[in-house]
Amino acid sequence: MKPFKILSRETLIDSPFCPIEKQIVELPNGKTTEWFVNLNKGAVIVIPILENGEILLQKNYKHGCGQVILEFCAGMIDEGETPEQAAKRELLEETGYASPQFIKLKSIFNDPSGSKMQYHYFLAKNASKTQEPELEDAEQIEPFTIKNLETLKTFLTHPDTKTTSATVGGAFY
Repeated sequence: MKPFKILSRETLIDSPFCPIEKQIVELPNGKTTEWFVNLNKGAVIVIPILENGEILLQKNYKHGCGQVILEFCAGMIDEGETPEQAAKRELLEETGYASPQFIKLKSIFNDPSGSKMQYHYFLAKNASKTQEPELEDAEQIEPFTIKNLETLKTFLTHPDTKTTSATVGGAFY
């Protein structure tokens, strides 16, 4: 298999949350076509296990779908940050919790046909509340806990539970 040859690039959207580039590419068969690529570098998803064994989730309004969904703590990796640094920062900012131990579980591509962006999953063990959350203006987040992993699986598989596949469902399925 051969990678596509990029003949030209044009920035269509220059935004920190959704940078989009239009590429003219040459396919392996010699034909050319347009390809649109999201240039986001990555995001983290943190699965916090509290000192008492409970699992921290959050209700979060997501404007793209116009609904409140349930998810683990998640966020974009800032310029110059490692995925682990972003995981620690996002957990503290969104929930007010900190953890002495972050374990990287895996990384997966978000949309490999249109982006290099990867989700980096971390388990945050023995998390405890150390401060109040520091939310951005557009964030509406309410943290809550689930008793244990078995309760979480039951909760997530209930047909009325709205989640994002990457930030909750993707961790279990």
